[in-house]
Amino acid sequence: MITTITFNPALDISGTVDNLIPNEKSYVYGEIQTPGGNGINAAIIATRLGAKVTASGLIGGPNGDVIMELLDKIKVKHAFIPITGKTRLNLTVNNCDNHKQTRLSFPGPKIKAAEMQNLTLFLQKTRDEMFVFGGSLPPGIKANAVASLVRACSRKGKICIVDMPGNLLKDIVKSKPYFVKPNLIEFQDLVGKKVNTIKTILPLVRKLNKWIPLICVSSVEGGAILVSKDEAWYGKIPKVKILSTVGAGDSMVGAISMRLDADPETSVEELLRWGLASSCATLTEKGMVLGSKKSIVKYYPQIIMKNLG
Repeated sequence: MITTITFNPALDISGTVDNLIPNEKSYVYGEIQTPGGNGINAAIIATRLGAKVTASGLIGGPNGDVIMELLDKIKVKHAFIPITGKTRLNLTVNNCDNHKQTRLSFPGPKIKAAEMQNLTLFLQKTRDEMFVFGGSLPPGIKANAVASLVRACSRKGKICIVDMPGNLLKDIVKSKPYFVKPNLIEFQDLVGKKVNTIKTILPLVRKLNKWIPLICVSSVEGGAILVSKDEAWYGKIPKVKILSTVGAGDSMVGAISMRLDADPETSVEELLRWGLASSCATLTEKGMVLGSKKSIVKYYPQIIMKNLG
């Protein structure tokens, strides 16, 4: 059983324009509304792959209501903590002229201390064995509060996974989560060095392995590395037409969470293969749409893997 926690969910709205011209009105077509936030995206992917998942976090206002309705439609179980503030709206616009995306992400509502306490009490009561903490933090919540949650859950024997921005990871990794997934830039912020190759990154990951059993660094030499205390693997997706990068990293976390939940002894190679297959499936979808189970299964055997020792 997995519970994902999204502290700052968003109603994601995406669409397409023929061209974006400064100071001119651009007409958007192909509007799609999806529930957004790292933890929510991970919950969707893990659910599609057969895991029993509850999406939780802090939610409120009309946008929050729409998010829950959308999750109901795709049969993702949820148990959000209500807040008095209004859940944010995020916008993604696909530009047909240059095939680039414009992504606008708002800060979100300010969270009250009592609302954060309600979330803490919820996590204390749940019997789920795995927690996935994902996404940015809204005003009113600091990284040390999340670190305290991770530390408390870990002490109870829960598997804690953290997929949060690099500026938060420095504080949160001190709480010794089981698994973290920074991208290359976030990893550079974490270690304070501008490393960018497998050869230079791997020794630094090994040092972090002393208190974090499983670490994945994405966007490294066109792929990703996943390292445990005993194994290290590099993986790369096949050549595909990338239509959107939104949610690709979250999809990786969702798939790896699913496999760890099914079998904590799953090999590093298989974890990374599932993660990259899910990421690849999402990369080939337009806008904010996440990869389907059919696509994930299709890409699974196509992932290129290399044992790093």
